Amino acid sequence: MPRPGRGGGTFRSSQRSRNSTAWVLMAPALALLLIMTIVPAVYLLWASLRNKTLLGLTDRFVGLQNYRDVLSNPDQLHGFARTGFFVLAAVTLELLLGLLLAVPLAAQSRSNNIAATLLLLPFAVTPVVSALMFKELLNPATGWIDYYMGQIGLPAHVEWLSNPTTAWVAIIGLDVWQWTPFVALILMAGLQSLPHEPREAAAIDGANAWQTFRHVSLPQLGPFIAIALVLRTIQAFKTFDAFALLTNGGPGKSTEIVNLQIYRVALQSFRIGAASATAIVFLILLSLLVPLLLRFAGRNADPEEA
Repeated sequence: MPRPGRGGGTFRSSQRSRNSTAWVLMAPALALLLIMTIVPAVYLLWASLRNKTLLGLTDRFVGLQNYRDVLSNPDQLHGFARTGFFVLAAVTLELLLGLLLAVPLAAQSRSNNIAATLLLLPFAVTPVVSALMFKELLNPATGWIDYYMGQIGLPAHVEWLSNPTTAWVAIIGLDVWQWTPFVALILMAGLQSLPHEPREAAAIDGANAWQTFRHVSLPQLGPFIAIALVLRTIQAFKTFDAFALLTNGGPGKSTEIVNLQIYRVALQSFRIGAASATAIVFLILLSLLVPLLLRFAGRNADPEEA
């Protein structure tokens, strides 16, 4: 008969062997993750503490001076404010319009399936192509938008990108056009997954369509709204292409957001240290905001915890 402890030792040895194999298999992915994320983050933090330039003319330790410059520079603070305004305006409109599109498209039919497929087209176009297309459409001399505005009696030859107000309308309009279908598809899938029994009970109790949606469907849709809100907010903070190609921060600096400021300081002024400090401050703000959004999403995903 085998000794009592021998089987346990064999099991532990086999377990250690499997664990070693798992670590060996994960090692390439972990190394790539380290190279692509941890190393750049450490370099960014190191550069933010130095007066470093791409040309190599200066490179000395300055401590927190770059951070003090960021937090005391009115242009930088206005860039953070403009970024927040863009995210708030764009994401709010996308959630509202996405919900308006999702409600009629949630019903299963052939026409709705075709419409849902067409909704993927703006989302499938790359941001650079979308920005270039919008820039041509908004051209006051040859663009379609001004032409058709004139045809229906509205002001024609509007200089969309030369006025701060209309420039913001153009940028937010581009973002809404491209990302509203993404929100609509999430909410449409949520509506299609909701149970029918609560709505049937509401109809038996005499509730009309609006009352059923307001008091039954919309609360149940909370987790999907939260998911769309979190994903779109994070993505909106990363927007760069539309601003760079449509307005390049103009007219003046009226549409210059943080991402564009970092690009200018790093790759036009070559001040890597100052750009790194701005990026770190921006990362800290996002690190404070994202957990709040995730907590909001989790609370809506589990209403009993609310």
